[in-house]
Amino acid sequence: MGVLQGWKLGWIGVGRMGTPLCRRLLDAGATLSVTDIDPARIAHLAAEGAHPHATGAALAEEADILFSMVPNDAALLAIVIGPGGVAETLRPGQVFIDLSTVSPATSARVAEAMAERGADYLRCPVSGSTASAAAGALTIFASGPAAVLDRCEPVLGVLGKETLRCGEAEEARAVKLMVNMVVALTPAVIGEALAFGGRLGLEWDSMIDALSRSVVASPLLAYKAEMLKARDWTPAADVDLVAKDMDLALAVGQREGVPMPLSALARQFAAAYQASGEGGLDFFRVATWPERLLAPNPR
Repeated sequence: MGVLQGWKLGWIGVGRMGTPLCRRLLDAGATLSVTDIDPARIAHLAAEGAHPHATGAALAEEADILFSMVPNDAALLAIVIGPGGVAETLRPGQVFIDLSTVSPATSARVAEAMAERGADYLRCPVSGSTASAAAGALTIFASGPAAVLDRCEPVLGVLGKETLRCGEAEEARAVKLMVNMVVALTPAVIGEALAFGGRLGLEWDSMIDALSRSVVASPLLAYKAEMLKARDWTPAADVDLVAKDMDLALAVGQREGVPMPLSALARQFAAAYQASGEGGLDFFRVATWPERLLAPNPR
């Protein structure tokens, strides 16, 4: 018997990250209802045992705990307070858990909608790759009422390897943006180092191995190393997504008076790749930026 046998869950947004996470819930024995703007995504999970629904409102009529993982602020507001949104049918005692990367301000608007319905709200943005999601190895940054986090701990434990409690309100949103600021700049720094080593005669794969086994090694570099070696930019998280996250962070920084020159630089690297039609490629494509200056025909 799975650890979530008897749990009635709902999921909104079964895209690149949502799909493997839904599979983990199904494998753990949960009764899972799903919805998405793309019917094909719903069909794939329905074939694996999920119950398809047309709207979040319909899904909320069945599930005790609802999850969402959507691409941006507008999408989150649409699934909560838009037509057919979960706020239409949520009732006291239900829990809404959002795993998206969105602004603290939009998340606070969702909190107001949840409070009006008497439902509980957890902000749980995640850190990790699609492979991490499939393996249940995500880090979850969580904020919300401690008692609700306690109640939802078993299901969060299926989705991630650890849940870091950040506070009672929008703190988890700030933590996720802080992490993504470092993530966004990482390929640009690595690319500069690789260009430097390449000019000194070092071999591409050997340089990546050296970085991966040095003091600068990180989980991020570990799961991007083979992508770098192969120059395979099949997206796990694409340039467009990173650009969106930097826009969120920079807007908050501007409002709060925080100087963020390096984050602004990371955003401009993303903008350059978007302008060349490569926004849909994995964001580690940015590691090739020096080649555009050093060679007439970059790979």
